[in-house]
Amino acid sequence: MLLTTIVLTLLMLASPVLGHHSVAAFYDRNRTTEIEGTVTEIFWRNPHTGFSIEVVNAEGVVEEWVTEGSPTSELVRRGFNRDTVKVGDRVRYSGLASRRGERMIFGGAPSHLLLPSGEEVQLREMSFEERISQISINREFSASFVDETEPGSAVDATGTGIFKLWSFQDRYQLRSPLVLTPAAQAAIDVYDARTDDPSLQCIPPGMPNAILNPYPIELIDEGDRIVQRIEEWGQQRVIHMSEEARGQIQAPSHLGYSVGRWEGDTLVVDITRLNFPFLDQDGTPMSEDVSMLERYTMSEDESRLHYEIVITDPENLVEPAIWNHTWFYQPGNTILPGIADGERYECRLRNTESVYQ
Repeated sequence: MLLTTIVLTLLMLASPVLGHHSVAAFYDRNRTTEIEGTVTEIFWRNPHTGFSIEVVNAEGVVEEWVTEGSPTSELVRRGFNRDTVKVGDRVRYSGLASRRGERMIFGGAPSHLLLPSGEEVQLREMSFEERISQISINREFSASFVDETEPGSAVDATGTGIFKLWSFQDRYQLRSPLVLTPAAQAAIDVYDARTDDPSLQCIPPGMPNAILNPYPIELIDEGDRIVQRIEEWGQQRVIHMSEEARGQIQAPSHLGYSVGRWEGDTLVVDITRLNFPFLDQDGTPMSEDVSMLERYTMSEDESRLHYEIVITDPENLVEPAIWNHTWFYQPGNTILPGIADGERYECRLRNTESVYQ
């Protein structure tokens, strides 16, 4: 069934998630719809996979639609790979809408793809809370793919400690609205996500965006340092744990210079020496004088990792910004490579100018 109103969906992002680019700038999270047509191109690259789909509209006119989707690693984790859909296949795609009427779809929740075989694939990894909600609001569309078992358990996790792989559990939340300085507000007023977002130039996110995303992380103990592997964008961050590290001067970088310590069982990390321009997807500026304080605290049964980051930037924030996040332990999960046939994160943007017309 071809609906007369088409909604474009984002596979991986929904408010208030930061991420590859600002969802609100491109898509309407409040509308969902579906298209049906023939696949003419498959784009299997990061930061967004996707298809070109030839659709015959209600007037009998052939239109080209473009879908955007999750990074390759998330789709592979859900059993979807570059061979799942082939050029020439007739598919049905459900998702959110373009704000400007472009013929595009970016798969967020809910987002599904109906294959020629009749199998429906849920395209986006969702938190436990979202999956339960999905059962009630969308039973007719891919309910069979919903896992009703809450992930993580004391039996799975106890004894393995903080040094393991942590999977996405809950959306991270801003504790209270940002209180901006006049200079920061002026910068936001002229920010255009469609041209100014670094990710649209294949520039990986800095802190805090690097860690605040719906993908796994892994903490590895290397004695006087902790290595943090981040699946999205294939990034790796070092947390220095020695006292000597505190006095060292490092060149600024997009992930900053991280020095950690233990407060009981909580890993506390101070981050300085950051030079990434934006705090969030809305274009909130971030100065080089910004500092960040992270806290990683496991649940008592070691099945969940609770996260807090406090960001202080007097040039742009009247008061500190605080985000909270949660990961869960899922036995057998791994950090996946950025592309299906290699161990690197390869970013390449698509030319989608034709669908804007």
